Amino acid sequence: MSVSNLVQFHDTTLRDGVQSLWAMGLRHGAMETVLEELDQGGMINVEPGLVHPVHIKNCVFNLKEDPWAICRLWKRKVKNMRGVAGAIGLALNSAEMAVPKAFHRLYIQTLKKNLPYDISFQIVNTRDETARDFPWLVPMLREEGIELYPAITYGVSPRHTDEYYANFTKDLVEKWKPDGIVLKDVMGLLTPDRARTWIPAIMQHTGDLPIVMHSHGMSGNHEKNFVEAMKAGVRIFSTCVPPLAYGSSHPSIFQTIHNAHVLGLETNINEEPLRVVEQRLTSIAKQEGFPIGAPQPYDHAVYKYQIPGGVISNTVAQLKALGIEDKLHEVLEDTAQIIVDLGHPIMITPHSQFIVSQAAINVATGKRYDELLDYMIEFALGIWGDEESGVPYMDQDVKDKLLSHPNAKVLAERWQKRQELAATTTVEEMRAAYGMTDASDDDFILAWIMGGTEQIEAMRKAGPLKRYYTGQEPLVVLLNELKKHKDISRLQLRKGNSYFDFRQ
Repeated sequence: MSVSNLVQFHDTTLRDGVQSLWAMGLRHGAMETVLEELDQGGMINVEPGLVHPVHIKNCVFNLKEDPWAICRLWKRKVKNMRGVAGAIGLALNSAEMAVPKAFHRLYIQTLKKNLPYDISFQIVNTRDETARDFPWLVPMLREEGIELYPAITYGVSPRHTDEYYANFTKDLVEKWKPDGIVLKDVMGLLTPDRARTWIPAIMQHTGDLPIVMHSHGMSGNHEKNFVEAMKAGVRIFSTCVPPLAYGSSHPSIFQTIHNAHVLGLETNINEEPLRVVEQRLTSIAKQEGFPIGAPQPYDHAVYKYQIPGGVISNTVAQLKALGIEDKLHEVLEDTAQIIVDLGHPIMITPHSQFIVSQAAINVATGKRYDELLDYMIEFALGIWGDEESGVPYMDQDVKDKLLSHPNAKVLAERWQKRQELAATTTVEEMRAAYGMTDASDDDFILAWIMGGTEQIEAMRKAGPLKRYYTGQEPLVVLLNELKKHKDISRLQLRKGNSYFDFRQ
C-alpha cells in the first residue's frame, strides 16, 4: 500500500456539526452567509444536511423551509468541492414504510439534479445492510454513476472484536469492490489504544482504497484518534469549522491541520476563508442562542451510554419539550440497559433513536417496557437486522416480552406485505396514489417524504426566509434594518474627514 504525505479533509460542518450541536437548526439564510467561503477552503468533500429524508422532513416541518431551494443555494455557491451523500432512505424501512426500490433510483437522480456536484454514497454495517441491500443497491448505484463508500462503524461489545472487523472488511472489499472506506466512530467510543489495533486490522484488507476517518468527541479522544489514524496511514479526515467543531461533534479542521504538521505531514487548506466561516457561524450562534462547540472533558460514562453525537442534542431538546429535562441522567442509565437487553446493537441511526426514545418512555412512565414503541417490537422481529443488529444475542426475557405483544403479529405481517410491495411498486403507481401523476419529481418526492402536502403548504405559507447579516452587506441593508427600530432617531457614520448623518 502506497501512502501519500498529503492529509486531506472531508467537511461536515453544515451536516454533522449542525446535527451534533444545533439539533438540525441551521437555516437557509445561515448557509447563505458561509457557503462561498467554505467552498474556498480547499477541502475535497463537503456534506450537505439534505441528503437523507430525515433532514428533508426536519427542514419542512420544523424550519418551514424548502429543501430544494437550499439545494439550489448550494448549486449556486459551491464550485470547488465534491459532495458526499448518506444512506438515503434505507433507514426508513420500518413495518410502516418499506421504501420501494424504484423510489431509491428516482431519489438519487433528483439529488444529482439539484446538488452542485457528483455524489458518493455511504452506508453503514449496523443492520445487515451488506447482505440485505447491497445485492440490489450496488448495481443501481453503479448504473447511476455513484461512488460507493461503505462506512465500517465502530462498536464496543464482546462481539465487536478486531477479528470481527478484519473479516467483515475482507468480505466487503472482495465482494463489492467499493471506491473507498469510511471508518466511522459515531458514538465517540474509540480510544487511542484500540485505534492502534482496530485501524490496522481493517486497513490490512483495503489495499490502496481511500480511507476516511470519522470520529465524534463525546469521550474527548477523537483528536488523539486522528493522530493514531495518521500514523496508521489514513489520509482523509472528517472535520468541522468552529463553532460547530468539538463538543459531541467532530475535531476542528484547524487543530487537525496543526497535528498533521507536527507529524511531518502536509496539508493544502486555505485557512483564511475558513476563519471567516468561523466568525460568521459564531455570530449566528450568538444570535440564535446556539451552543459554541468546546472540547469535551473526558467522561467515561459515554462508554456506558453510547449515544451518538448527532442524537444527544436532539435528545436534550425532546426531553425539554416533554418537561422532563431534569430526568436526562435516568434516561441515559436506562439507555445503557436497553443496549445490553437488545444484544449490543451499534448505536447509530435508526437504533440510537428508538432506543433513547424507549428509555425516555420507561423513565416517564416509571415502568420499564410497560409501554412499547413499535420500533422495539420490530427490532425483536429482525426487521432492523438480525446478526449485525444483535438479535441472536438479546436478553431472552425482553425478547419474549416484545414478541408476545399484541402488535407483534400485526407488525410482522405488515412488514412482509411492505417488503413485497417495495419490490414491485413502480414510481408511476406511487405518483398515482398521491394524486401527483403530472407533478415534478421535486414536488412528488417532497410529498412522499412528508406523507402528503399539508406540511408543505404550511411551509410555503410561513413567509420569507430568515436572513443573517455578516457586516459585508451594502449600506442600504443597514438603513432598511434601522427603519424597523423607531427608538433610533439618529445615526452618524464617520471615516476620516467624511461622515454620513442618518435621521428618522
